[in-house]
Amino acid sequence: MGVAFLALLAGGLESGCATPNPLIKVMRLPNGMLRVDGPAAGPFSGTEDLAAQACELMTRQPGASSGRLGKEYCALWYYSVEEKAYFLSYLSDFGREDANGVKACEVPLALNHVASGQGETRTIILGPGHNHPHNREFSPQDMARQRDEGWSPFGVSRFLDPGTNRIWERELFVFYREPDATCSSFKYNYATRGVYSLREGRWLLIGRAEGKWGTFKPIEGRGWQR
Repeated sequence: MGVAFLALLAGGLESGCATPNPLIKVMRLPNGMLRVDGPAAGPFSGTEDLAAQACELMTRQPGASSGRLGKEYCALWYYSVEEKAYFLSYLSDFGREDANGVKACEVPLALNHVASGQGETRTIILGPGHNHPHNREFSPQDMARQRDEGWSPFGVSRFLDPGTNRIWERELFVFYREPDATCSSFKYNYATRGVYSLREGRWLLIGRAEGKWGTFKPIEGRGWQR
């Protein structure tokens, strides 16, 4: 389902159509929080397939692969308890720009998931995802220990969910369109501070973030290079 849907959307976006982007479904709530709709893609049985397709989707948006002055898009990835599957939300294009013209997206913190034929379903937000227009590496801001050990934008980064009787860990995904047009996916585990690269369909630990400011320490023989 996800593959055909993403291919259709990518083709429409690259055709130069001036209609509103169908993948942008975000609103600012009265409390100032951003909420995105979902799902844009899924269901997925694992995070590997989710990340691979999210990378293709997000890095093909307008400006998403245009270098340091390009545009970042944010989304949420999450788990539907009743559907027993992972999903990717629609995108947010709300962002900010620093004094050097570098753009970053604002992470949505709320989700409106519409289940297919399931009625109401409970979802667990497991993290944000965004593209990098200029390089494949996480920024120090992505990996900084911003409050206490185990911080994530959605509260604690490791928690027990009674409904699934499972311990979950929240993770950040980052996607980058390489110069040869291939797509690279990475994830940062907020709980363990491990950094992973999706290679040959599997997550490979390539390093860890250390210290308050998120300094990347690669594992010997690995790193950001493919």
